[in-house]
Amino acid sequence: MLLTIWLEIHIKLKSINKMFCQCPNEQNFDTLQANTNICPVCTAQPWALPTLSKEVLWKALLLWKALNCQINNPSQFDRKSYFYPDLPMWYQITQLYKPTNVNGKVQFFVDNEYSQERTVHIQDAHMESDTGKMIHTWWDALLDFNRAGTPLVEIVTLPDFTSADEVVEFLKELQRIVRYNDIADADLEKWQMRCDVNISVRAKESDSYGTRVEVKNMNSFAAIKRAIQYEYDRQSDLFNKWEKFDQQTRWRDDAKWESYLMRSKEDALDYRYFPEPDLPPLVLDNETLQQLNNETLEIPYQIIKKFKTEFWFHKEYINAIISDKEILDYFLDIYNHLTSSSQSSDIISKLIAKRISWPISAWTKENFKSINELNFSKQQFQKFLEINQESKILDNQLKAIMDEMLKTWKDPQDIIKDKWFDTPAIDQSELENIVKLILQENPDIVQQYKWGKTTTLWFFVWQVMKKTQWKSDPKIVGEMISKILG
Repeated sequence: MLLTIWLEIHIKLKSINKMFCQCPNEQNFDTLQANTNICPVCTAQPWALPTLSKEVLWKALLLWKALNCQINNPSQFDRKSYFYPDLPMWYQITQLYKPTNVNGKVQFFVDNEYSQERTVHIQDAHMESDTGKMIHTWWDALLDFNRAGTPLVEIVTLPDFTSADEVVEFLKELQRIVRYNDIADADLEKWQMRCDVNISVRAKESDSYGTRVEVKNMNSFAAIKRAIQYEYDRQSDLFNKWEKFDQQTRWRDDAKWESYLMRSKEDALDYRYFPEPDLPPLVLDNETLQQLNNETLEIPYQIIKKFKTEFWFHKEYINAIISDKEILDYFLDIYNHLTSSSQSSDIISKLIAKRISWPISAWTKENFKSINELNFSKQQFQKFLEINQESKILDNQLKAIMDEMLKTWKDPQDIIKDKWFDTPAIDQSELENIVKLILQENPDIVQQYKWGKTTTLWFFVWQVMKKTQWKSDPKIVGEMISKILG
């Protein structure tokens, strides 16, 4: 059975005010008292008229550029009429007939090695206002309109996806796009990014698309992947039994690994769309279009491609750097500073990535801090990298220096002096005497090694490293111990 998927993704834009009024565009409703962030416009009081926020429009236009869309000029807003308690107007202001952003495409990688590329086409990325929120208790249905009127962009893809993995990697790329360019935070757990998945199956590619089922209520990439697999299995089973079903919307209960029928799927006619009478057609002036044309955006796909083709980074380096916008900016800032006075850009990029991907990344996760909250400054890190590039300090000493920098505010040069790393290296005969002394002091562990417990070798290496104040090469020490022990 062939799987076909297309997506409807709602992303909450990051702006100061709501879409059509001056109420703050709150990002975290859990900390906000119900029905306090409202006004006559977003609660649809009589004679209150909407006015489009210029910042919301600009964020939507940035997304237009990031998604390689064409622009409709003029475009228009429409009313989508339906009756539900959390919709104070009894209609939603959206864009159907002539959305601002149309016919886009997104390129992304679909595998962990960043070797397989895919392109998914965007039907449109239209602006619309969000609804309020219903809170159900045992006895009541409560309404909170704080969310009403907050700005969204709904991105509608074409049916280009053929697997759950493609969907997840596309959504990760989209999330990075909006975060890198300060368009949205797109936190799925806070429902700042919501994805409805449309799924159908067919026997072979020459067949027409099967009956479409829309699955809602998923707020993690893993949940989306599980929902797609479940719906694929469910539809395939019905198909094999020759059982027909109607187009429908289903509610996903991820805790039970099931989905439930919500309603038969509506078509556009059910919503009685018509042009929004309170908003004129949206006409972009030449100044806005020129400003947009001059805007430089950071596209994750292009950054990953550069890391692979120019820097020859492996996936661990890439994953560590692109995981967060602050980490990416930190990397680029130090890289640009060091390469402005050096020709060894390839070496420098790997030196930076190596330290970020393991010791720094591990420290930030363990201490619940961002990379900009490290115990050392960027200047100190640059000094460390310059010391690293000089190749006068052993790798194990560099590791010890970095560990000390992560714990304290000490400068790398001061750590080198404190640990005597700037003294002459130990010669071969002196190192051999130290190794023999360590072996003599630990006869029981020597016997364990001779009995076949070869992992004890690293105990001896560690003891020698401490004894020599990290001035010896652990590889050479290991080889020397193995030779002495026979």
